[in-house]
Amino acid sequence: MKESLSRQEWVMMETLWQGSPMFLSEIMEAMATSVDWNRSSYLTYLKRMADKGLIGYKTIRGSRSYFPLVKREDCIENESNYILSKLTEDSTRLLLASMIQKSGLKDKDRDELQELIKKLSVDSEKEK
Repeated sequence: MKESLSRQEWVMMETLWQGSPMFLSEIMEAMATSVDWNRSSYLTYLKRMADKGLIGYKTIRGSRSYFPLVKREDCIENESNYILSKLTEDSTRLLLASMIQKSGLKDKDRDELQELIKKLSVDSEKEK
């Protein structure tokens, strides 16, 4: 996967990651509070995403059952790389600080993040 996902594609992928396989009616129900689409908009996005290799489907009794072909972690890594490729070293640090401040992380998540930073520092020192 080379390109970044649109917001609508992210919503669709999150829905499928949480509950696939899903029929169109199930996708529409799960996404009803996230997007205001008609049936043809769902079908358009599903076709585009299948053409991109993001999702696949099986036909069961005449209806398509959709499922993701890419892992959530891979999409997040791709998105991170896409964003980071646009930034300088200083702006990367500022972006990360801003994201952490505005993310509403719980204490447990902050503790895990601090442990990860410590581990990265130790690993960095070992490489020197």
